[in-house]
Amino acid sequence: MVSANPTENAFHDQLSAARLQLKKFEPDPWALISGIKQTPTTPSEWFSEKFPEQAKIHGCPFIELVEDVGDGLKKINPLAPNIDFLAAILGGDERMGHKVIYFQSEMQFYYQDSDGIFKPTSHEKLGNLLRALLMRCAEDLPNTVHKLNLFLEFRSDKTIRAAIHRAKSILAADHTFFAVDSKHQRQQGPELHERLARVFAEQILERMPGEILPLSTAYLVFCEYLKTKSMPTVKRSMFKGMFSPIIREVFNVGLRNDIIDPGTNRQTAGWKGIHTLDLEEVVQR
Repeated sequence: MVSANPTENAFHDQLSAARLQLKKFEPDPWALISGIKQTPTTPSEWFSEKFPEQAKIHGCPFIELVEDVGDGLKKINPLAPNIDFLAAILGGDERMGHKVIYFQSEMQFYYQDSDGIFKPTSHEKLGNLLRALLMRCAEDLPNTVHKLNLFLEFRSDKTIRAAIHRAKSILAADHTFFAVDSKHQRQQGPELHERLARVFAEQILERMPGEILPLSTAYLVFCEYLKTKSMPTVKRSMFKGMFSPIIREVFNVGLRNDIIDPGTNRQTAGWKGIHTLDLEEVVQR
């Protein structure tokens, strides 16, 4: 039944002229045969054209509102991003030799470029990459696309953090990824041992009042920990220099030179109130 109220009729007409869509880029066979280059006209088409494998696995990049504005014209408004898709595209384009993984045992992202060597990268750099892609998408698309969300909401810290957090599971690589017999190579250096020392402090050590952790014990357990990561050991002097600030930051406990080693009953350097967990049990979790 048609309402007698013109305002109500106009409202229903407006609703019928709008719809939601999940639309990936689909090449026109005739355009391919004719050699005509198709240009994406929506954010989902733009991203899925550039990252087809990620769109195939994780779905459409955005849910979009399509509004018919008359004369056959449509206005496209991207309403919300597919966080799984945004996380997946951080993995890079392997066709160009680019790849990003999240190495779970170190809680660290690594990227590989054309030289084939994996190097550590930060959450901030990955976030900047996503922001740059979203901005490029907004600039490339025609004015039939509402660009506010692409420019502002989807580039916000909240959305970027959500995508990077999801990438930790989507791009996860286990402890065998950089094993001795693995084909994957990574950049070596003191900074790698420092990252492992931080993970060691957070996963292997715990606060326990009354316990004593001699520096010598911490060093020996850390060397065993490095073996589980197929990493060479470090000198004790280097360990002391990089580990003391980490312990202070993680546990707010400073290195002391007047503790009594429970094993030798002699005065030595170490920390009070810190305990080592069973290394084998932690590694096997």
